[in-house]
Amino acid sequence: MTIRTNPSLGPSLDTVLAPGDAWFDVAGNVSPLYGDVAFDGSGYKRVWATSAAALTAGAAIAIDNSGNATASTGGAYTAPIAVPAGGSFWAQAAAI
Repeated sequence: MTIRTNPSLGPSLDTVLAPGDAWFDVAGNVSPLYGDVAFDGSGYKRVWATSAAALTAGAAIAIDNSGNATASTGGAYTAPIAVPAGGSFWAQAAAI
């Protein structure tokens, strides 16, 4: 699923969810699936991901096909803000 969004359409793409939280829960519609894609207002690709380990803001990360993010010096994505272990977030592509 690909969507184009900005904060006027819902929560900011820089929002980090704690384990167990949902992005949206309106009439049974819950969080995006891990691996879903969005584009922010600046044109950066975002991927909905989760991380087993805490990530620091700006950390380079790699994302597997299941949406699992891991710190990786050669990763093509970054954590837009700090992410706690088990957190869900919209990882940002390092380049447009």
